[in-house]
Amino acid sequence: MDDPELETAESLAQGRSERYALLMIWGAIITIGFLIFLYGHYQNLRSKASAEWPITNGEIVVSKVITNRTDEGVSYSADIEYSYSVGRKTYSSDVVVIGGHDYSAREAVNRYPMGADVSVAYHPKRPRKAVLEPGKLTYGTQQFGIIMMAGALFMATLFDFIFRRALKEELNLFDHVMIISFKIIFFPIWYLHGNLWILGGMVGLAGWLSTLDGSPVITVPLMFFAAFYGVLGALILWCRFMGLLFSLHNPISDESDDSPEES
Repeated sequence: MDDPELETAESLAQGRSERYALLMIWGAIITIGFLIFLYGHYQNLRSKASAEWPITNGEIVVSKVITNRTDEGVSYSADIEYSYSVGRKTYSSDVVVIGGHDYSAREAVNRYPMGADVSVAYHPKRPRKAVLEPGKLTYGTQQFGIIMMAGALFMATLFDFIFRRALKEELNLFDHVMIISFKIIFFPIWYLHGNLWILGGMVGLAGWLSTLDGSPVITVPLMFFAAFYGVLGALILWCRFMGLLFSLHNPISDESDDSPEES
C-alpha cells in the first residue's frame, strides 16, 4: 500500500524542481537582456567618443530603399553607403549613427541622397571605421534590453508566486510584497471601473510620450505601461465581446408563462 506522506513529499519535490527549472530559464532570459543593455551602453560610449574624431569630406555612393517581403508582411530599410578619403587611401562605410539610426527608410534616403557631399567622422587610428553623425546617442538597444529584463523578471516572479501557492507553502515577506504589488498593478483597472475609453486614452498618451526623445529612465516605464495595460485592455475588451456573443446566443427570457395549466 502506497504511503500518502511519501507521495506528498515526492510531488512537492517534483513541483519545486519544476519551479527551479522555470526560474533558471527566466534567469537566462534576464541575463541575455542585461547583455543586450550592456551592448547598447557600449555603442553609446563609442558614439560619444566619435564626437572627437577628425572630419573629412565624403560622398554618398549608394542611397536607396530596400523592400523586404516576408510571410509576416512587407518592411522597408535604407541602404546608405558613402566613400571618403584619409591620406591617399579611399574607404567606404554604411554607418550613419553608431548603434543604429531611428530614421525611416524614406527619411534616411531623403536625408542622404545619391551623390550628396557629406562630412565624415573617422577613427584616427582605424580610419576604416567612420560615421556620418558622430556623437549622436540612441537608446533603442538599451530599451529593448530593459524591457526584456523587466518582462522576464515579472514572469519569473509571477510563476514563482503561483508555484509557491500551488505547493501550499507558507506566506513569507516576498509573498506579501507580491500580493501588494498585484494590487498596485491592477489598481488603475479597479479605479477606472473597467472604463476602456479612459484606459485607452491613458495607454495612448503613455505610448506617445514613450516615443519622444528622452531618457530611458522615463521612456521605458512609459513604454512598459502602454504595452502592459494595452494588452490588458484588449483582453478585457475581448472578454466583454465574448460575453456579448454568449448573451445573444443564450438570451434570458424575462417573460413569465401566464398560460393556464391544463386540467
